[in-house]
Amino acid sequence: MTEPSAGPAPVPQDDDEISLLALGSVLLRWRRAIVGLGLVGAALGLVNGLSKPREYMSSATFIPQGAQGGASGLALAASQFGFSIGSAVGAWGPPMYVELIQSRSLLEPIALDSLVVGEEGGRRLALMDLLHVTAPTPERAISIAVGALNNMITAREEKKLGGVTISVKTKWPSVSLALASRLVRRVDQFNLETRKSQATAERQFVEAQAVESERVLRDAEDKLQTFLQANRDISGSPGLAFQRDRLQREVTRQNQLYTSWLQSREEARIREIRDIPTITVLENPRIAFEPVPRRMAVRVLLGGIAGAMVGVLFAFLADAVARARRSRREDSQEFFRLVENATPKALKRNIR
Repeated sequence: MTEPSAGPAPVPQDDDEISLLALGSVLLRWRRAIVGLGLVGAALGLVNGLSKPREYMSSATFIPQGAQGGASGLALAASQFGFSIGSAVGAWGPPMYVELIQSRSLLEPIALDSLVVGEEGGRRLALMDLLHVTAPTPERAISIAVGALNNMITAREEKKLGGVTISVKTKWPSVSLALASRLVRRVDQFNLETRKSQATAERQFVEAQAVESERVLRDAEDKLQTFLQANRDISGSPGLAFQRDRLQREVTRQNQLYTSWLQSREEARIREIRDIPTITVLENPRIAFEPVPRRMAVRVLLGGIAGAMVGVLFAFLADAVARARRSRREDSQEFFRLVENATPKALKRNIR
């Protein structure tokens, strides 16, 4: 006779397995600590917002203007011989100006300058003194001042306009306005100086090539002249006729090259004066009459969330310690004894 089946054997449950109910129990057990730490975090966020000094922002928006001359002189010369060389003008787009505004080469002269601070009775103060920059060496002081300027300045690309917006936030409305205005001027000045130096270098290169091309043309003409003087009658010699044609072709080729370099030289001279890119300011900096909102509600909310998360982590850690203590493992008794001694009495009753 077959014995009846006893059914599937029960699956043993691990005592250390944490279910959702267990997690909920931990949170409920430590609810006061979690809420308390959340309130502490919210209070710290409120204190942080209240203690932060008021800041005033001044902004400016500009659009980079490229050169109007089209291809460069070098590109024009190369095009005469079937080569295509792209112009470097288009590389100076808004992203490059964003990097330029945050560069040390642009900010260092401003960091070494002085400003008239209206909030200090109209006194002219060095920017380093205004920012309370102290360092053992001048180089270190400049580096600190440039870093402080970087923290005050925000530069972003306006993709819809194809421009750049500069924002400066400081504790003084007049300083924010002065820094924003100087940044715009420095960008324009740096742009003019750098691009003009590039145009000058291109013009000098084209002029040197034109001089060299003229020398080569004169040499080719001299060779042809010498050949013709030495061979007045070449009608009966195919070899001499071939040599004459070859010298004539070389003169024609060098003449075309020389003419191309002369044209490129004139184009480069005109472009050096006329086609230097500038910036078009769409919005000039203005003095701020109202401070930048400190977003107190956001600070309080983020502080409360951070505090509550710390409370949750502490609750799970304390529960893990309590569960490990109940396991009575000999190798962990000393550790949990030390933890118990270090735990405040107000919290010991929650660990069980």
